[in-house]
Amino acid sequence: MVKQHKKTTANADVDMTPTMLDIVFILLIFFIVTTSFVKERAIEVNRPLAKPSLENPKKQAQFTISQNDSIYFANRLITPEQIIANLALFAAQFEMTNVQVTASEQSSHKTLVTLLDKIKQYQDIPISISTSL
Repeated sequence: MVKQHKKTTANADVDMTPTMLDIVFILLIFFIVTTSFVKERAIEVNRPLAKPSLENPKKQAQFTISQNDSIYFANRLITPEQIIANLALFAAQFEMTNVQVTASEQSSHKTLVTLLDKIKQYQDIPISISTSL
């Protein structure tokens, strides 16, 4: 008997991984070398050394009621309808710590109560009351 040799065929696979890695690195080096690096031009800005304060200065709002029941806010004559608007303007400029009300002894109680109600209607803030002669 004659022995027959089986022919085995080997798959001839070529491993492309090292070659592809070489090509990727060559392309990377090419793009790095050919890229022109441009320095961005900018405007020089002189910045302040100190940080700006965003807090409003603390201040006391002052109302005065004269002997003829006129209401003054910061030495300006106002009407009872203008009390809340003046407090809002004051609060936009300053941080109100409290409200000082100085009433004349000859002023009426109704004017004082109206003023206090308007202040409390705007903001619940401490109020100090004094009289003037």
